[in-house]
Amino acid sequence: MLSFEDNEMMCRVGPGTPMGELLRRYWHPALLSRETPEPDCPPVRVKLLGEELVAFRDTDGNIGLIDNYCPHRRASMFFGRNEECGLRCVYHGWKFDLEGNCVDMPSEPAESNFKDKVKITAYPVKEAGGMVWAYMGPQDVMPRFTDFSFTNVDPEYIVATKTPVYCNYIQSIEGNIDTSHISYLHRNLADFQPEADPKDGTDVLGYPSGKMSTFLRSNDRVPKVETQATSYGFREGGIRQTPNGHQFIRINCHVFPVTTFVSFLPWQNRGALIIVPSDDDSCMRYSVFQNPEAPIPEESRQAMIANNERRDENGLRLMNKSNDYLLDREAQRTTSYSGIAGVGEQDYAVTESMGTIGDRTREHLGTTDDSIIHLRKILLKAARDLQDGKPPPFQDEGIDFDQIRSEEIIIASSEDWKNSGTYAGESEAAHSLVS
Repeated sequence: MLSFEDNEMMCRVGPGTPMGELLRRYWHPALLSRETPEPDCPPVRVKLLGEELVAFRDTDGNIGLIDNYCPHRRASMFFGRNEECGLRCVYHGWKFDLEGNCVDMPSEPAESNFKDKVKITAYPVKEAGGMVWAYMGPQDVMPRFTDFSFTNVDPEYIVATKTPVYCNYIQSIEGNIDTSHISYLHRNLADFQPEADPKDGTDVLGYPSGKMSTFLRSNDRVPKVETQATSYGFREGGIRQTPNGHQFIRINCHVFPVTTFVSFLPWQNRGALIIVPSDDDSCMRYSVFQNPEAPIPEESRQAMIANNERRDENGLRLMNKSNDYLLDREAQRTTSYSGIAGVGEQDYAVTESMGTIGDRTREHLGTTDDSIIHLRKILLKAARDLQDGKPPPFQDEGIDFDQIRSEEIIIASSEDWKNSGTYAGESEAAHSLVS
């Protein structure tokens, strides 16, 4: 459990808060590229780290991310005219470029130089991996962009989606790195039956089939969870025993502070879940899927987008707290462990049911919560260290973010899982962060 004070520090992300200042020292997705599909298209509202912003693609096709409020009389720039390489406030015509410079002020006399003295807050952005990323911290210490495998490939090989989550960002991240819950929350009742014969040749060393993976996760519901510190954050090993006496290892990789590479067959997964705080009480879940072998067919792309972005005309998720996530008690009795359709929706139901900010002073964490405890420690320590003038962690120039992969693999009972996968056997030096 956490103290009330630590929980507050971890969850409050607005300007000037310890965690908010820490998170601003990293690059985060602010919106999807397809939300601003063409030059001079309508601007888009963005809420990020408690700040209300507006994104727009200018006449030259470049993206800008600026304060929602015009510095003149604080009217919303969302209503602005996107034209001639700038966004113009419709109240008095003040116009701002991508860097926040006021390039036209028609309401003032022609001879006035007032426009040269006025700027609107603008943040650096970068388009990559189907998303528009923003850096909101001090410019003089801006880190290099975190180039993942999915930000370095042709857009045809990836699908990026985003979904609003109506609780604090930490609750959503903790769900992603919780490797024990997949033996319960995301299972169909039939998965608990020994459909796969452990002698049929699939319970062997190497990468299991999807069917065998599902069976093994259902068969051993008490994984041993170990956390390995890395130069980018940590790896989590969920260790389950197979009927043939091997170890079934599920490795998730967490890139500090908010990105998790969650194991997904049939490939070592290059995709990720990125949980970005909108404010203290809500976040946006960006999901990136990468096929390393071939471009994703357009029909499949649109199906994945439709499945992940089921919302009403107001942008609210169709399955939410107000309708109990369409819980089907008959399905829960006969078919599905949770009675809720959809893996993402199952996650949202349990994490949002804790409240917008869960009361961690009343938790009772167990042995399978090792990585959750580790994440909380490094977040809180990093926030306090930044207050003391120490630089943010996990930003070394030598980190090869492009090589990070999650993985599922069957290894011998005598092997150490830390020697499997990418970044295998890396130095444990990062453990000093929680000492």
